Amino acid sequence: MVAVISWGYFIRDLIVLLLSLAIIVVMALIGRNAKNNMGFKYFSRVFDMVILTFVLVAIAQTIGVLLRTTILGSNQTFYTIRSVLLVIAAIFIFLSSFLIYLPFGRGRYMVVPLATEPAENLKYGGYWGSLDEVYKAFVLLSKRYRLPAMAVSREPPEVFRGKLGLKLVPVLWISKVNKEGSVNPTRLPYLLNYLEGFLEATNMDKVILIDCIEYLILENGEEAILKFITSLKDLTSINRGILLVAIDKNAVDKRVFNFIKSEFSEVSELMKTLAS
Repeated sequence: MVAVISWGYFIRDLIVLLLSLAIIVVMALIGRNAKNNMGFKYFSRVFDMVILTFVLVAIAQTIGVLLRTTILGSNQTFYTIRSVLLVIAAIFIFLSSFLIYLPFGRGRYMVVPLATEPAENLKYGGYWGSLDEVYKAFVLLSKRYRLPAMAVSREPPEVFRGKLGLKLVPVLWISKVNKEGSVNPTRLPYLLNYLEGFLEATNMDKVILIDCIEYLILENGEEAILKFITSLKDLTSINRGILLVAIDKNAVDKRVFNFIKSEFSEVSELMKTLAS
């Protein structure tokens, strides 16, 4: 029968083991997105080194847990193996931390802020309109005016871009389907934080499209969505952004529609400005 020899060390090693496994799982889940956002293979290799570090720690702690029981007891060979694994893991974590900063110290990479002069005829803030009107304005701003663009849509990214004749515009797919690039409709704080990051990333004119207000209201309620789009509109106003909201007045409550009309300008005004 298996028995624990030292409960204090057993619990300590078990906690470290569970934390290491949790980190490995999280890093594996976010790995593809993280590497894509890093942009350079160099940083992707450092990311892999960090995962390997926690794999070594997990193996060492598994041995540690077993050493605190009658399974391995005080087997000196496994004590040695565990110590070697922890030393290697410590070296890897030191190297990964050092390698992250090394390219910047050598001048190979540098953080360069992106900025453009603001368009003279562009009024920042929120605009509402029918789906067709909003799509037309979004395509005009992202293709002809070359504004950095982000779409929040019920359509999967490939379908959305294909429908509008776009190729690269990032799309946040609002769906309960657990797939890469999808966002659960109830994660409003995450969605707002993500879009805020997009708005603040560069000192340039930019545009955000939302074509699924009705669905968001269905999943979150009217009050939550009115607060959400109002906050997002304020963020676009102070960060050189344009927020385009598609809305069907026959599909929402009259109070909701009147509120959006009072807070947002009509997209037709934006189109007139762009045409002048």
